[in-house]
Amino acid sequence: MTALPANTQMSLQDFLAVRDFIYGRTGIFFNESKQYFLENRLNRRIQDLNLSSYREYLAHLQGLGGKDELTQLFNEITTNETSFWRNPPQIEAFQKNILHEAVALAKARGSSRLRIWSAACSSGEEPYTLAMICAEARDGLMRGMQAEIVATDISERVLALAREGVYGSYTLRNLTPAQVKGHFIQQGPDAFKVRPELQQMVSFRNFNLVDYPGYRMLGSFDVIFCRNVLIYFDEAVKIKVIKGFHESLQPKAFLLVGHSESIHSFNVGFELLHFSKAMGYRKR
Repeated sequence: MTALPANTQMSLQDFLAVRDFIYGRTGIFFNESKQYFLENRLNRRIQDLNLSSYREYLAHLQGLGGKDELTQLFNEITTNETSFWRNPPQIEAFQKNILHEAVALAKARGSSRLRIWSAACSSGEEPYTLAMICAEARDGLMRGMQAEIVATDISERVLALAREGVYGSYTLRNLTPAQVKGHFIQQGPDAFKVRPELQQMVSFRNFNLVDYPGYRMLGSFDVIFCRNVLIYFDEAVKIKVIKGFHESLQPKAFLLVGHSESIHSFNVGFELLHFSKAMGYRKR
């Protein structure tokens, strides 16, 4: 078998076949303008596997060894640019408004536990940011309450980084010196590890957002963050994912999506909330 030469162009037929396979497994949709992106990412995998064509790669994905390769493929095609305290207006809306209401609702139910889902958590910056906020409120608003943050992603590679919890200063750029000192242990000139008490608040799991039956296994939540993810889905998948979030939320609980994303056109039981320079949704 002759390996595929590096940078070999993908035919439209092969692109459509692989694109449809990815869509069926992940809900991520690549239109024709993304052919070069997909070609570039798949070419790396084909070279590593010493395969001879994109068609052979697709057959490999569909075959007995496809499950392991699917994990590698997810690592290649997902984008994981993030940072602590990303999009500050939304994080501040959680800190100053949503957390207060969510705690009040939980207490009214007789619960001493606040459950937050960070969906598509990437390398962990978002769930650890939320853990920081909850930890800082433990002697006030969160007194007598336990925060449980479930962080999920489709990529095992970024989940491994998240579990390790070591970050560089650029990723921490939005934090104050007091936050860095209070929540991280410096391990080197540009290596900061999340403190154990913060890590204990977050559990990381591999989860595919198009695994609709799997939502029930995660339990119910007081707040769900799913930011900058819906843009990768077409309308059919968005509707199902948002329905899954709706069913996973406690009554009157909260959903935050990316600041440039909207669920208005396929809203299934949420009301829009306006905060200072940010928006969110509440389950009706």
